Amino acid sequence: MITDELCEVGFDSMWEINCVFVFGHGGKVLGADSKMIENAIRCGGLAPTKASCIKNLLRCLLERKGKLCLEYLRDFSVDEVKAELSLFKGIGPKTVSCVLMFHLQHDDFPVDTHVFEIAKALGWLPAGADRNKAYLHLNQRIPNKLKFDLNCLLYTHGKVCRRCIKKEGTKIRKELNNDSCPLLHYCRRN
Repeated sequence: MITDELCEVGFDSMWEINCVFVFGHGGKVLGADSKMIENAIRCGGLAPTKASCIKNLLRCLLERKGKLCLEYLRDFSVDEVKAELSLFKGIGPKTVSCVLMFHLQHDDFPVDTHVFEIAKALGWLPAGADRNKAYLHLNQRIPNKLKFDLNCLLYTHGKVCRRCIKKEGTKIRKELNNDSCPLLHYCRRN
């Protein structure tokens, strides 16, 4: 179970990395030992892979732009941001969507594991959709004014609902009755 303390530690760690990265002080991160970066972001999962991607992105930014900052993206259209960020190794659709929504305040709908699993359970996705197809599908259908709040709601719900937590495994999920998830129970009633 995710505790408030764990969320706060993870948020503080990611906020420190995010501040350094977004506001142009990435030299601290680029010069840091990979293990230090991994430790700062470990609670988010896949720390070694993400740390490597962060360092790679910073190296590429320094080579291509001469500085460690993504502010230049503010002048780009959404399609241009997607094309630009997709050039960096390890940056996928979810990361691009998070930059669009959280940093650039564009209406976009990132699809992480939690959002994907809940959208599937709610019947919002076509059969056989993977996360990339889910991203395209949901972005077309969810009204822009709802994207930010709905994304935060689904992500948070997916982190704390025992029925919806993917890490809990199918055995535990099968043992829980369908009424153990307030979101799915509410949706069935309506």
